[in-house]
Amino acid sequence: MISKTEYKQRMKSAKEGLKSSKIDTLIISEEEDIYYLTGLTYKSLERLFLLIIKENEVTFILPKMELAHLKRVDNITQIKSYWEYPAKEPERWQDILFEVVGKSNVIGIGNKSPFEIAEFLSSMNLKIQKYNIIEELRWIKSETEIKLIKQAALYCDAAISLLNSNAYYGMTELEVFSIGQSIQKRLIKETDFDYLASNVLVAAWPSRISYQPHGIPKVSDIMIDGSHISIAFLRVNGYAAELERTFFTSKPNKEQREAFELMMEARRRSYSVLKAGVIAEDVDLASKQFLSDKGLKENLMHRTGHGIGIGNHEGPFLAEGDKTILKKNMVVSIEPGIYIEGVGGFRHSDTVRITEDGYEILTNCLDDIKSLTFTKSKPLQKLKGTVIKKMYGI
Repeated sequence: MISKTEYKQRMKSAKEGLKSSKIDTLIISEEEDIYYLTGLTYKSLERLFLLIIKENEVTFILPKMELAHLKRVDNITQIKSYWEYPAKEPERWQDILFEVVGKSNVIGIGNKSPFEIAEFLSSMNLKIQKYNIIEELRWIKSETEIKLIKQAALYCDAAISLLNSNAYYGMTELEVFSIGQSIQKRLIKETDFDYLASNVLVAAWPSRISYQPHGIPKVSDIMIDGSHISIAFLRVNGYAAELERTFFTSKPNKEQREAFELMMEARRRSYSVLKAGVIAEDVDLASKQFLSDKGLKENLMHRTGHGIGIGNHEGPFLAEGDKTILKKNMVVSIEPGIYIEGVGGFRHSDTVRITEDGYEILTNCLDDIKSLTFTKSKPLQKLKGTVIKKMYGI
C-alpha cells in the first residue's frame, strides 16, 4: 500500500516540476495520473474529474454526485463541484474550471487530456501547453511500487501456471476464461481488493488467430494444432503486470519450431542491451534488426515492449523512435513477436525491472518449447472442460 508520505512526495515533485518550467498551472484529467497523486479510485465515464496544481494550491473539481465519497483527500487545498454533464451556466464544469485557472499565464495539460478541455481554454483566450510531468514521474517506480508490481506478477505466474497444467488438445477458450475467474476469486480472498483499481484478463490466442497480435478469441475457440499464445494481463489494487507464453497442444512442426527459436533469440538480443543508461529504442532495434536480417521484417507487427505500472501500458516505449534514456526502477515488458499467417504467432512477454547493470525479471514461467508443448492426454481436464461448457450452456 502506498503511504501518505509517498503521496505527499509525489505532489511535491509535481510542484517542483512546475517551478522549473514556464507553466504556472497544471490540469490533470487522466484517471491513472490522479490515482498516482491521490490514491483515489473512481469511474469518470463522461463526467470530468480535474486535479489542478499550482505552486501553492491544489484544487480538485468533480461532479457533485461524487462529492460525498471523495471529499476527504490528502494534499488537496480545496474541492469544488459542478452540477452535471451537461449543465447550464454557471453550474458547468467549464465555469468552475475558469474560476480556478482564469488568471493563469500558461496552463499545462497532458497528452491524453480530452479535447474539450483544450477547446474551452482556448475559447477563453488562455495559453495552453502540453506538459507530461506526471506521466514521466510515474515511469520510475519506488520500492513500494515495485513490491505491488511483484504482487501482480505472482498472480500472473499463477494464472499461466494453471493454464499450462490444464492445457490439452481440444481445450476451449471458455476453460481459459474460467482460470481468470479463479484468479479473481483469489484476489478477493487474499488481498485488500479494490475492484476499481483491479482488472483480470486471462486468455489464449488460439492458433486460428495467433498470427494476429490483437485478434479476438471466441469462447467457442479450441486449442488444437499450431501455436497458441496465452496471456495474463492483470492490475492488482492499482499496479499491473503481464505474462505471455507461446504454447502448443500438439507437436510443433519444423516451421513452428524455427519461428519459436527465432523469437527466443530476439528476446535474448533485447535482454543483452537492457539496463539503466540505454536508450529505449536500442532495446527494440536489438531484436528488430536480428529478425529483419532473418527475412522477417514484414512479420514484425509491434515494438519490443512498453512501460508497466499503474497502467498495463504506459511509457517509456521500447520502440524505434523513443529516445528516452532508461533508468533504474523503470518497469517494462519484453515481448518481441513474430507473426506468420499459415504458421502462427510467436511471442513471450515478461514484466521486467531495469537495474543499474541489467534487469530483474519479475514474472516467472518456463519459456522453452519443450516445457510449453502439452501433448499428453488429460482425461480429468477434458471432463472438467465438459462440465464448464455445460455450466454455460455451450
